[in-house]
Amino acid sequence: MTRYLTVSPGTQLAVLTTVAAVLCWTAFSTSAMVSLAMDGHTAESRLEAMEEAYEARLAAYAKQQRALEEQLNQANQRRDEVTLRLSDKQARLIETANDLKAAQAERTVVREEFETLLDARRADAEHMAALDAELAGIRTALTETETVNGNLEGTLTALTAAMDRVVAERDSAAESHAEFDVELCRLRAEIGQLEDREERLLLQLEATARTSFSGLETLFSRSAIDLDRILVDARRDYGGTGGPFEPMEDHDGTSSGTFEGDTRVAALMNDLETVNLMRFAAERLPFGVPVQGGRLTSGFGPRRDPKGRGRSMHNGLDIAAPRGTPVYATEDGVVTFAGRQRGYGIVVKIRHAFGFETFYAHNSRARVKVGQRVSRGDRIGDVGSTGRSTGNHLHYEIRIDKKPLNHIKFVKAARDVL
Repeated sequence: MTRYLTVSPGTQLAVLTTVAAVLCWTAFSTSAMVSLAMDGHTAESRLEAMEEAYEARLAAYAKQQRALEEQLNQANQRRDEVTLRLSDKQARLIETANDLKAAQAERTVVREEFETLLDARRADAEHMAALDAELAGIRTALTETETVNGNLEGTLTALTAAMDRVVAERDSAAESHAEFDVELCRLRAEIGQLEDREERLLLQLEATARTSFSGLETLFSRSAIDLDRILVDARRDYGGTGGPFEPMEDHDGTSSGTFEGDTRVAALMNDLETVNLMRFAAERLPFGVPVQGGRLTSGFGPRRDPKGRGRSMHNGLDIAAPRGTPVYATEDGVVTFAGRQRGYGIVVKIRHAFGFETFYAHNSRARVKVGQRVSRGDRIGDVGSTGRSTGNHLHYEIRIDKKPLNHIKFVKAARDVL
């Protein structure tokens, strides 16, 4: 026998309401318990996350500093290699230029010999023409003499001897004329060979000069340096010899050895002088490393003030290192300041060639004096935390005409070009 249980809608609604209330209470209780459990760990988790982020940031700065130092060291090595190659190229250029001058002198001598032979040939031709005229006159006189007086044997003999002499001289002049023609052909061929040699030397010199000039010009342009101003200063300080090439004129106002390539030689000599000046200047730019083994903690440009005063402009590089770590001069120069300066602590300033100045701040000690001449790699101070500083580090700047420059540009330019 089957029985059915019938539940009214009201009862169903009551049951559902009760079940929903129980589920809501259970969810609320569970959420509250979980929230209470998690509150205890929130502060510790945040602290751990902040520590991990700070350690990651320090690791990134250290990695960036090591990469920049490696790039700078590689750039310095490549610059030294390029300097040696440029010196070798310069020696070869000078040797080739000397060969060119010798070839030009030899060609001038050959041309003078050619002109002398040409003049002699013309004189010989004139002499031969005069002899022909004289022979014709003698023949005419002989004919007239034979007609007038056939008995003048003595006169006939004399005229015959004179005629034979003139014929012999004419034949000799003809042989000399042929020899002159052969010698002139030889000299023309020799002049052509000399001109071909000069053209090859010019092409070689021009290609080498273009290669050297292009690389050095790219280095200066990427470093945002006024190349014209640097070249003016370098020309004043450069101890070598040079000057624009100008062909020498003879006493009569004509140019000695003037030929079509003189303009190219003049341009080439001027380009070689410019390459020498650019190489001379590149060797005196502050590409050195001020602190070995340091860690870059702040770069050039806008940044958040380390003392918490908002954003500010940072005109150099901050390189963290232990207190007492040696600070080195990055290029030859003269110390212009060694002492305390507000905000920067103990400061050393060095003036270099072409208006450059390097600035080393927050030192614990300065090891140089004003007026002292230093060389690249000389120890000038010790890392410290004097002045407005949050820890031991070196604040390093490169300035030209008192204007700060981005040091990284020098590193990248040297790495890409050298």
